[in-house]
Amino acid sequence: MSDHPHNVAVFEDRLILEARPPITDAEIAAVEARCEGPIPPGLLALWKLSFGGRLDYSLSVTFGDFVHSCSFTELFYPGSDGYNDLWGWIEREAEMAEEAADERGETWSGKLPYLPFGGFEYLERLYVCTRPGPDYGSVIVYAQGLPPAWTLRLHESSVARIADDVPALFRMLDLEKDPATLGPKDYDAGQEMWRAVEDIAQTDPVEGERLKALARSATVDWRAALDMGRLAVVPRARRLALQAASAAGDIPLFQRLVAAGCDLNEAFGGGGNSLDHALVHGQIEAARWLAAQGVDVTNAATNGVSQTPPDLLADFLARGATPSGIAAATAARANRLDNAVLITDALAEDDPEAVRELIATLARWADDSENSASRIEAGTLGSNRDASDYRAEAQRLRTLREHCIARVGAPPPEGSSGGKPSLWRRLTGRA
Repeated sequence: MSDHPHNVAVFEDRLILEARPPITDAEIAAVEARCEGPIPPGLLALWKLSFGGRLDYSLSVTFGDFVHSCSFTELFYPGSDGYNDLWGWIEREAEMAEEAADERGETWSGKLPYLPFGGFEYLERLYVCTRPGPDYGSVIVYAQGLPPAWTLRLHESSVARIADDVPALFRMLDLEKDPATLGPKDYDAGQEMWRAVEDIAQTDPVEGERLKALARSATVDWRAALDMGRLAVVPRARRLALQAASAAGDIPLFQRLVAAGCDLNEAFGGGGNSLDHALVHGQIEAARWLAAQGVDVTNAATNGVSQTPPDLLADFLARGATPSGIAAATAARANRLDNAVLITDALAEDDPEAVRELIATLARWADDSENSASRIEAGTLGSNRDASDYRAEAQRLRTLREHCIARVGAPPPEGSSGGKPSLWRRLTGRA
């Protein structure tokens, strides 16, 4: 049972849903027995308010130059029904620490220098430093990398120090959109929280309105910052404005952002710039305009491979976009064999060995697609695609593989491509 009215607690003006009772003295002692030092004051203050719960905010963190949207939805507690409860995460960290000590030929002390206290499933976790010293109480985030095919996502598991203490972490939590404006089909942070406070307002109007005001106060209002001429000096608001313009393909807004001092090359949301994000959202005309303004196209062949028309992709490659095997294979899978051939030809010009590696990858992917088709027909695989879709995908992958073999298996004379210019050379004007 929660000790909090309506099961909501407020910490640093941020709402904790499904708030739990405060931590007990016995639980404090049990946790501290596993740590190098006492529970830091910031985390203890949170736990003395609510020892566990759920959050519905955005958390933007940086790993070097990479801007990452971190999922921080759960405050761990004993007996939770997540992937692990608090004790489960502590045991996991202990096992890893002991294994690391063994590899170094050392005996582990049995005490954790970093205590896991929240995160999202197994993908992301937040830790507080329990080791006495200059970093004591600081917050560390871990995020698991995803496969390269996940566009504009973190591809390497990463760790960063993001806050001096837990209260500072909570003050970093924000909302990208006003939760009062979210519709039933929106999936933005804040929607679950807004439904909860609206339900509270039905039975307790005063408290409900207070919580609504607190919820909305976390919204980053980039439009107001733009109107006041402050957008360029507020990094989080500036990036959200660039994100909004990219998603909508709003060229007049881009022009206004440039006039306000924003850089269209700035990386945001997964490390991509405005052009990368416009492509991912299918905003092709905006992408053309951005390229014409000189926005960096380095990653455009990867980020826009499924949406970009061949003529625009050829322009990106001519401007210096980096071709890659994964981009070519992804294009073939997405039924953009024309783009796959363009990228393969460009890659063959720069790195024939990478094309040879791609040949093996395409064979595996084609076999996987064919296997999926067979499993669907046998009733052992559920999918929103039918067997014929997978077989057509396998055929495209094999067609691209044959093209790759033709390109690097028998290299043409210097300055030609088997008697006629490659598609890449013809469309980029390098014939």
